[in-house]
Amino acid sequence: MSEKVSKILLPKVDVIFKLLFGDKRNIEILIDFLKSVLDLTDDEYESITLEDTHIKRETVDDKLGIVDVKLTTKSGKIVHIEMQILEQDDFPERVTYYNAKMLVTQLKSGSDYKFQKTISIVISDFEIVENSPKCHHKFQLNDTETGVNFTDIIEINTLELGKIPTQDVNNKKYDWLRFLKAEQEEEFDMLAQRSPVIKQAVVELKRLSKTEEAQRLYDARQKAISDEKARTRTAHNKAMREVAANMLKRGTPLQHIVEDTGLSLAEVEKLKSQMTTQASA
Repeated sequence: MSEKVSKILLPKVDVIFKLLFGDKRNIEILIDFLKSVLDLTDDEYESITLEDTHIKRETVDDKLGIVDVKLTTKSGKIVHIEMQILEQDDFPERVTYYNAKMLVTQLKSGSDYKFQKTISIVISDFEIVENSPKCHHKFQLNDTETGVNFTDIIEINTLELGKIPTQDVNNKKYDWLRFLKAEQEEEFDMLAQRSPVIKQAVVELKRLSKTEEAQRLYDARQKAISDEKARTRTAHNKAMREVAANMLKRGTPLQHIVEDTGLSLAEVEKLKSQMTTQASA
């Protein structure tokens, strides 16, 4: 019987993702995941170098970018991986910025425009690509009519955990994504049977889950995520109350306001009462 872990730490939380995939001692785990996602030849993985995850600033006004895992392959291709739980409206723009920065920082003064390919892998627990059921998209610079590729120097891969096929597809990429999405120890144990390397990742995850440092980082990150979600809900609720107030001023029926804003009928009625009191004061 396998030893139970008191609280298994979720690999989709970025601090645990970094400890698992960004540690040179786990390079075999990282390579197996990369092979399941990218269309690179096997020899590219013969020499993998983990890099500083800070995106270099070119000027003091540049934004500081930090990714979860950054590496170079044998031929010098640059790959960065980011795990994101919280939904952000500007997420595609931020990923594009990071990719472009990794390209620009290769340019030396007076040198030719010779760049190594920059590849982004973004894994999200929310929808990035709307109106598409696909779990994995690969974006490059292509002609919109013919699909002809302008250059392959930039590549952005999106992997959406919410769109993993529900059927039991024998596909290593989906197995890795199921590993990242899993939350119960039983799920991890079942996935460990799919491949030796995923089993290795499960063993390492359970080991991390018993360490005080990983638990401390995990709890702090979970609190930060919870606080951010609360701030987002508060801001959204405030915005919807403003919309509702304008609709009330126009005499919109209460039920229509409820449907359009997502506020409850009690909230809209309370807002109406407050506006009536203020108007008569």
